[in-house]
Amino acid sequence: MTTSLREHRISRALTPSDIAEQVGVHPTSILRWERGERLPGPTHIRRLARTLAIETAEVARIFDGLRAPTPSVPHTLRGHGLRPLRRRAGVPVVQLAEAVAVPAATVYNWESGRARIPLKHLPTLAAILDIDAETLRRLLSAAPAVVAAAGSPPSALRRLRRRTGLSQSQVAQRIGASRHSISTWERGQPPPLSALRRLANLYGVPVSTVARVAGVRPPRALDRRTWTPGDLHEVLCAVRQWAGLTQAEVAARLSCSTSAVRGWESARATPGTALRLRLERLYGLPAGALLTAYPTRR
Repeated sequence: MTTSLREHRISRALTPSDIAEQVGVHPTSILRWERGERLPGPTHIRRLARTLAIETAEVARIFDGLRAPTPSVPHTLRGHGLRPLRRRAGVPVVQLAEAVAVPAATVYNWESGRARIPLKHLPTLAAILDIDAETLRRLLSAAPAVVAAAGSPPSALRRLRRRTGLSQSQVAQRIGASRHSISTWERGQPPPLSALRRLANLYGVPVSTVARVAGVRPPRALDRRTWTPGDLHEVLCAVRQWAGLTQAEVAARLSCSTSAVRGWESARATPGTALRLRLERLYGLPAGALLTAYPTRR
């Protein structure tokens, strides 16, 4: 009998919040996964396995029994929305035809509606058009007006990625995110602070550039001029996220526990002098800078 996610968590004396911090989700998501109300994606399954110190296959088996049977799907899709998507991606008909190993005339027939697109070509088409396969399926099944809207000019964040020659999947793999997240950010959803520096390093541009094109306004806590006594927990959380680090990564670099870092950021504790100096070096702050934000001692 497969051990449940909750049993694995309890056996390791972990709370939903402990798991959520390591996996990068809200504690409510952990509880929903345990109750079978929601199912995690592949990225979260791998993170759960790492956090619980068990095999990824074991975590997958936990959720396999909760998944609904896969509904039957048609073997072909209409392709009247293919032309605007192809033009948006700047892909010639000949290149698209070569990628899926069909004559160019077949692609023209798909685009005109004279022939339907076999589903076996969907992953290749999605890769060539630089969108995920599920989005492509949805757009090809949608009304022409919806597809036309999807063919609007790419966002500044997407153009930044394309300049590097990387696909969404490659970016997702290198910064530890899902392809869906990359797609969502490029469609206008602001990415979290923790992703900005990783994107900037990957794209070879300043963090401020990524923040600007992604529509992210840096939090007040990043401005040392605004720090006042008692702001330490907010400051530490903001500078860590801006640095693109998790609490566990900060703990490893400071040679302390993750619970200690969590305590500082939740205002339950404050780092001592030695750890404060290490934090300032880690975040590139002048020595003594964090003292401005320490709680006033009574």
